[in-house]
Amino acid sequence: MPPLPPPDKPWYDAMGLRFRCTACGKCCTGEPGYVWVTPDDVARIAAHKGLDVATFSRRFVRRVGDRLSLTERRNGDCAMLEDGKCSVYPAKPSQCSTFPFWDGVLESKETWAETAAKCPGMDTGDVYRTDEIDVLRRGIPEPLLDKQAAARRGTAGEREPDPRAAAAAVPESAWAAALADLDRLYADLDAELPRHGFLCQGSGDCCDFPRTGRRLFVSTLEAERFFRSTTPPRRNQDPRLCPAWGSDRACHARADRFLGCRTFFCGTSRHGDPDEVYERYYRRLKELHARHGIPWRYADVTTWAAERRPARR
Repeated sequence: MPPLPPPDKPWYDAMGLRFRCTACGKCCTGEPGYVWVTPDDVARIAAHKGLDVATFSRRFVRRVGDRLSLTERRNGDCAMLEDGKCSVYPAKPSQCSTFPFWDGVLESKETWAETAAKCPGMDTGDVYRTDEIDVLRRGIPEPLLDKQAAARRGTAGEREPDPRAAAAAVPESAWAAALADLDRLYADLDAELPRHGFLCQGSGDCCDFPRTGRRLFVSTLEAERFFRSTTPPRRNQDPRLCPAWGSDRACHARADRFLGCRTFFCGTSRHGDPDEVYERYYRRLKELHARHGIPWRYADVTTWAAERRPARR
C-alpha cells in the first residue's frame, strides 16, 4: 500500500511548548470535573497517605462508569488539596503528571493561553518538543518527570545517572526472568487485540519517522529483548530509522517488535482505543522493571539503536 498523506503538524510544532510545574495547586481547584486514577495510582497515593487501599478508596475514590476518579469537595477542589497545595504531590496521579499537555488545553493557541493565564508554570521553564508532547498526550508522564528530575539534579549539583552502567550491573538471572515475563505480556496483548478490531492499513507509515514526524519510545526491557533476539546487519543505514525497517516499507522483526508498534494503528477501530490499551500494558511493563530490578529508561528507538546497532554512515 502506498504511504498515507503526512499528518498535519500541530500549531506548536515549530517552537514546542514551555512548562515547569511550580506546585502552586491552582490546577487542583476550579470547576467540578474528574481526576482520573488507575489502580496503580490509587495504591501509590494510598501508601503515601499511610492508608491501605480499601480505606483510601472508600474515602477518596469514586467510580464513574468503568473508570475511577478521586473525589472532589463541593467547591470543585480535589480531595487531595490541603492548604492550597497538593498533599500527595510526590505520588500524584498520572493525569496530574501530564498537565498541561491535555487535548483540551492543546487544542489551539487560544486554549493554551487561557490555561496559561491561570498557571504560572506554563510558557516558562523546560521546552517540550512535539514528539515529547505526543507521549504526554497518551497519558505517559515520563518526558515531564525526566525533565523535572534533571532540574532537581541541576539545582543540587548532582551528576546525571548513567543508565547503561545501571543496566550492565543487572545479573543475567534477573534479565532471564524479566524477559520471560515480557514474553508473557506480549502474548496477553496479542490475544487481546483481535477483539478490538483495530485496523492495520499496511502503509509502513508507523515506521517512517522522518516523513511523519512520529517517534517510537521504548523501555529498557523491550530494547534488551529486541537486540538480543534480532541479529545484524541493520535493514537500513539511516540513523533516523528503526534498524528493522526495510526499503520495502515493512518491518523485518515483527515477532520482536515493541509495545508501541503492537498498539499503533492508522485505521479506525470497531471497539476500543489503542492508546488505552497501550497505557494498560505500559503500566504492566513498568511493574516488570520494578519487580526484577531492571533500571527504567524510556528512550527513542533511534537512541537505543545508536548505542546498540548504529548505522554505518
